[in-house]
Amino acid sequence: MTEYRITKYNPTNRINGVYMADEWTSFSDIGKTFGDTILSQDDYLKTEQAYIDCCIELIEKAKISKLYIKQAEYYTENVRFSSSISNTHEIRQVITACLREQCWLKLTSKDFFIHFGYDYYMYIGSSLPTDSVIETATHYGLYCEQYSSPYTC
Repeated sequence: MTEYRITKYNPTNRINGVYMADEWTSFSDIGKTFGDTILSQDDYLKTEQAYIDCCIELIEKAKISKLYIKQAEYYTENVRFSSSISNTHEIRQVITACLREQCWLKLTSKDFFIHFGYDYYMYIGSSLPTDSVIETATHYGLYCEQYSSPYTC
């Protein structure tokens, strides 16, 4: 299985591993100014949708029928998920909750995982061909780099 970091962050803005551009990093940044631009809810939702759609497509390409939730931490009372999910609607709900920092968890199956990190970082592990993973991320306007998830253990 190869691991990837898939994000909205252009890797050319990294110097010695540190991201240097002034960009939003959280759902809570809606309404705040970054550079000359205020992050609107619509702009946030477009990016969130790109992450969700990228995940769904990778899950489908990998022919994953069920994902298991591991090490869940819930930060709001109204967000809870069962220990396994097997339909696209539930997967979308889980990913949305993670991206909006309502929970943190790992989505796993035998040969696939999705982890979410701080500052809108997403990590994918898959046995899909690297070109396929990169093409999928790029299709959604995201950047894909081979990178080990810090949450693998």
